[in-house]
Amino acid sequence: MPFFSPADGTITLRIVYDGLGTAGKTTNIQKLHELYTLRRQGPVVTPEVVRGRTAYFDWLELSTGTLDDTHPLRCQVLTVPGQFAYAPRRWKLLKEPDAIVCVCDSTPAGVKRGRLGLEFLRKLRERGVCPDVPVVIQANKRDLPEAVPLEELRVLLGLGADERIYESVASSGEGVQLAFFAALDRARQQLRRHLEEHGTAGLQPPQAPEELLELLRVELDDAEDEAYAVADAITSEEH
Repeated sequence: MPFFSPADGTITLRIVYDGLGTAGKTTNIQKLHELYTLRRQGPVVTPEVVRGRTAYFDWLELSTGTLDDTHPLRCQVLTVPGQFAYAPRRWKLLKEPDAIVCVCDSTPAGVKRGRLGLEFLRKLRERGVCPDVPVVIQANKRDLPEAVPLEELRVLLGLGADERIYESVASSGEGVQLAFFAALDRARQQLRRHLEEHGTAGLQPPQAPEELLELLRVELDDAEDEAYAVADAITSEEH
C-alpha cells in the first residue's frame, strides 16, 4: 500500500526483497545504495544482525522522480529476514508492499532454498496476504560456474513460460538495477490504478524504520502461529 505525505504531496512506494538466507537480498540493497548516490535519502538501515544475518530488515529510501509530473515519488526498499525462524516478521513485511522482488541463489543448493522461499510466498498469497502485489523473480549469482541454466531454473522454481527471470550478480552490481526498475515500474502501474479509483484518500503517512521495527517487535497474535505453520508445512513437504 502506498504512503502519502499531505504536506508536500509526496507518495512513497515500498518494494520488498524476499527470499531465503544468503540469496543476496542485503547485497542488492547495498549496491542500490552505492549506485544512487544523488537519490538516496540516507544510509542503509539494518536494526539488528544475528550471526551475520539480517534479523528484522534492511532499509533504504530513494528518491525516484515524480509520478506523471504530479506527485514527488519516493521508494522504501526493504529486505525480509531469510530464516524460517523469523517467519512472522517476514509475514508482516510481505503483507502490503507495492512490489516484491524474489531473490534466488542460482546454485543447485540455492535453487532448492529459492523454491522453499517461493512456496512460502505462494502460500501467503493463498491466505490473502499480498494476493495482488506484483512479483519480480531475480536469479542471483549467475557468475558462479555451478549456476543452474536459466530454463532448468525456471522449471525447478515452478515458473510459467511467460514469467521473466532477471539475471544478476549482485556482488558486482550487474543486473541489480534492471530487477529494481522492473519492480518499481510495476509498483508505479499499480499506484496509477489506485489513484484513478481512489485518489490519495485513505493513504497513511510514511513509516520511519524505527516505527516499522517497533511493529515487528510486538506480538503478532494469530499471524505468528500461522506463519510458523506455513513454514513448518513447507519444510516438512521438502523432507
